[in-house]
Amino acid sequence: MVRLIYCMVVGLVFVSGCTTESGQSGNLSPTPLMDQSVPQVARDACLREVRSTTNNFDLTIIEMIYSEANSQVKVGVGRDRAPWQCTVSNSGIVANVMSLTDEGAL
Repeated sequence: MVRLIYCMVVGLVFVSGCTTESGQSGNLSPTPLMDQSVPQVARDACLREVRSTTNNFDLTIIEMIYSEANSQVKVGVGRDRAPWQCTVSNSGIVANVMSLTDEGAL
């Protein structure tokens, strides 16, 4: 049996739950994007900045989204792959780096 699943997406951002063709709502997690259009120089700049900020060398890119203005790179840090987000120009200038962890729960 094939079930169609519909999710509301605005631009490249997942904004709401998904529904099946029968109308049932579900909490399906969006698949991380690995947009290979993000230049290597931008990827490297994000990894450098996250490494410097966290003082942790155990880093893995977990998502990349290309944009002509600035690309977004998500990096997993440490054994548990704590998520960090980096906004970077395609020439490698980091505009923003931040933790995506709910630090209030720590």
